[in-house]
Amino acid sequence: MLYYKQMNFKLPIRKHTHVVVIHGANASPKSFNYILENTNLTNVTKVRYFSNDGFYNNLEKLKIQLKDVGPVFVIAHSLGGIYALHLTQYINIVGVVSIATPFGGSMTADWIKYLVPKRLYSEIGVSSSPITNAHAIPITCPWTQIVTTEGAIPVHMAKNDGVVTYKSMTCRKDMQFKEIAYNHYEIMNSPEVVGTVNKKLKSNFIYFG
Repeated sequence: MLYYKQMNFKLPIRKHTHVVVIHGANASPKSFNYILENTNLTNVTKVRYFSNDGFYNNLEKLKIQLKDVGPVFVIAHSLGGIYALHLTQYINIVGVVSIATPFGGSMTADWIKYLVPKRLYSEIGVSSSPITNAHAIPITCPWTQIVTTEGAIPVHMAKNDGVVTYKSMTCRKDMQFKEIAYNHYEIMNSPEVVGTVNKKLKSNFIYFG
């Protein structure tokens, strides 16, 4: 008769720069569950904001929440990347991986805000202040933008991932781009994102032991 002994395997605790995750609009930190579970990150702050509260109100809350944290490495999805860019002016951010962030804003939001008067649409348009002010913020730390290339809705009238246009994701010239064939939401369950985060955390400007 054969006997099997059950073995409880646990991943080793890893030492790394403090990580902050910033979710996208109308989402929550739960959107990072797959990434965090598969990168074995242990020193993490999961911030939370509500889009209806307004971009700059949320920015102030994030500044307060993170004022005693640093240096930090940020992982941000969608609108979270815009918050991360603004936060570089206030906290010590040493590296960022943004995922499908609309750095160029949304031309669709500029007209749809008149049909659907939600605060979010007025704050993510091409001419909105969070977007235009972000253009003037220089990126001074290593920054990788993951560009999602699958999924599309015709309302954008341009190549898009189902939410954000390719042009908006790639409008900046001061960051590295990595294209991955997922849509705007599938990307958060992507092994490629896990690999990218691990690679950046192991680079020479961040300790990951």
